[in-house]
Amino acid sequence: MQNELFQGWTIMLGLLLIVVGAVLIAIPFLARYLTDIERIHPLLLVGFRVDGIFIGTSPLLILILVLVFLAMRYFT
Repeated sequence: MQNELFQGWTIMLGLLLIVVGAVLIAIPFLARYLTDIERIHPLLLVGFRVDGIFIGTSPLLILILVLVFLAMRYFT
């Protein structure tokens, strides 16, 4: 019973990480087409331009990944 629960939980976590990875890959492509990337809410995307290249990260994504890491560490 416990093995099935663990397997279902890890499958959902794996799917979530695949979606997060796809979003991270898509952000630079979307940034190329969005002219006002600086107008996005700072909780979703924080970044700056260096020599015409936009470098950014998502504080919300970092928080979610830290929570997933802590959940995996303390609940398994």
